[in-house]
Amino acid sequence: MIETPQAYFQAREIASANARVVGMTLGQEDFALETGMLPEPEGLFTPAVQIMVAARAAGVLPLGFVGSIAEYRDEEKFRSTIRQARRLGFVGSFCIHPLQVKVLNEEMMPTEDELTRARAIVAAYNEAKAQGRGSIEFEGKMLDEPIVKRSNQLLMLAEHLQRA
Repeated sequence: MIETPQAYFQAREIASANARVVGMTLGQEDFALETGMLPEPEGLFTPAVQIMVAARAAGVLPLGFVGSIAEYRDEEKFRSTIRQARRLGFVGSFCIHPLQVKVLNEEMMPTEDELTRARAIVAAYNEAKAQGRGSIEFEGKMLDEPIVKRSNQLLMLAEHLQRA
């Protein structure tokens, strides 16, 4: 957990320091205190995303979201915050209250529509690749390797979460 400016600037090294490090997150409240900011999304956006990128670079789980972990009573606000976190590349988070657990699990799990689309993308791309094409049009957009990899990652994430 990254909670100080010093640790923030060493996040990648910390994430890579030991094989026992499996995830990394920003300690929003402590980091805000240490930097003199309020624990609000405007100030926490860049640090949280940079910690996510450092975690990805080190091959560990990017955990967290943008905002204060202390705000747990407003379920719809927390739900929206977790949806945003997922879009930003986070794969999970810590919870400080039981009310957060259900919302976090629901919002981090890919939906059936997302999984159906991901399977269709992989199938369409594999068919095109078998025909010697490297990119194709899918639902009016170009579909190439990065999009297929993202779809495969989504399918693997869903499989992993269903086993957990």
